[in-house]
Amino acid sequence: MGSRPAVNQNIPKVDKEISYELIGWKDKENKIKATEILKTLTRSDKFKSISHFEKSDSEWKIQIILDESPQLAILLGEPVQPVSWVAEKRPGRYTLYILNRILSAATRLIIPVFQVKEEIITFRIWKNNIKKAEYSYPVETVRAIGWVSLVLTFFDDKKEIKTIYSNYALSFLNDSEKNYE
Repeated sequence: MGSRPAVNQNIPKVDKEISYELIGWKDKENKIKATEILKTLTRSDKFKSISHFEKSDSEWKIQIILDESPQLAILLGEPVQPVSWVAEKRPGRYTLYILNRILSAATRLIIPVFQVKEEIITFRIWKNNIKKAEYSYPVETVRAIGWVSLVLTFFDDKKEIKTIYSNYALSFLNDSEKNYE
């Protein structure tokens, strides 16, 4: 993981009913992260109640948006975005990725395949369908697949990911304290 947010646990209360909407959290891995964010929002007791926007007619809504950078598939799968997108927008990173894949294949994964994933988590606050505020938090993860990465598993922070996404939700709660008026 890239940089981690600094968290203040003292979250001021807001006596409002809030609804939420998740956008871009489609695959299973992202649903687990979204669940952590929602758990944090609920457990914080900042709001009077939190419900899904389809089941609520509250005047306040929070959109929780995940924007992922396009990636090439690690092995043989189909990429989510066209291959040309990465080559055109980030030629340097694309060249390094292709070189890394060639070296990984040539050394039978002694040199691991590295995959960098960039995400932006955006929280938008709406009151009566008028946007009041927007907060974005960048998240960067690196995956390594190969023999060397098996040896380096003690550096793996996979177990901390849930905590990290909870911390982003807490950062949002602290940053947005003055927007519910």
